[in-house]
Amino acid sequence: MSALRAVLIAVAAISMGLIMPRAASATEHTIAITHMELDEIDAELRVGDVITFVNKADMAHNLYITYADGSVDNLDTQTPGMTRTVTLRLAGPAVIKCWIHPIIRTDVEILDKAE
Repeated sequence: MSALRAVLIAVAAISMGLIMPRAASATEHTIAITHMELDEIDAELRVGDVITFVNKADMAHNLYITYADGSVDNLDTQTPGMTRTVTLRLAGPAVIKCWIHPIIRTDVEILDKAE
């Protein structure tokens, strides 16, 4: 098959939806909870990214994320040494807090999925 024909077949297949372009993969982030604070989040967060929270404190925590539309992802109680994972759902400003210790608070900006 000639190179031109292969390119034309690929373009036709993409335009007909037979081949989907690869979507950008989600990024995984790990954030530790130490005593009464979260590790600093210096990475870019995007919709679809996965955050794993690791409780390195000697007490229980219960983290939750509140999105700009008011919806909440509750990670439930996390005893010392336990991990909880959440997939970010909505773009925009969000707040990560602890139900048990309201002093634990981090404001983040969640970007749309990478293209």
